[in-house]
Amino acid sequence: MSDRIERSVLIEAPLDRVWDLVTEPGWWVPSQTPAPIDRTPGAITVRESEQWGRFPVQVVSFDPKTYAAFRWASTSPGEDLTGDNTTLVEFHLANEADAVKVTVVETGFAALPIPEEARRKGFDGNTQGWAEMLDSLRDRAQQPG
Repeated sequence: MSDRIERSVLIEAPLDRVWDLVTEPGWWVPSQTPAPIDRTPGAITVRESEQWGRFPVQVVSFDPKTYAAFRWASTSPGEDLTGDNTTLVEFHLANEADAVKVTVVETGFAALPIPEEARRKGFDGNTQGWAEMLDSLRDRAQQPG
């Protein structure tokens, strides 16, 4: 099984707008419940998804306007983050003509202490999910105002 999901999207919006959206911890967890935004490395934000459950998301690091990294336990909804139940989600941003290219890379599935079937289900679900979430990010960033 592969241990790396990588997806990209081109967004026709200012880099500052895209950066602001991408650095919101857990923005990819669809939720109707607002969560406080704390971009401090080490900070944990809890996102509550009506469809998928509760997901704590930890800020790992940022390189201004080019890189953002988070940890989350996508295969363990409702659980707090521990040293061995998280995957690393990295966003890479780059100007490309009149757009911003956003690439997401998620790794760490192979090290999760869960049965292989659950690991595969999480990997496959997130592979599909990232395509959907990047489309959503593009739509949000390109909205006027």
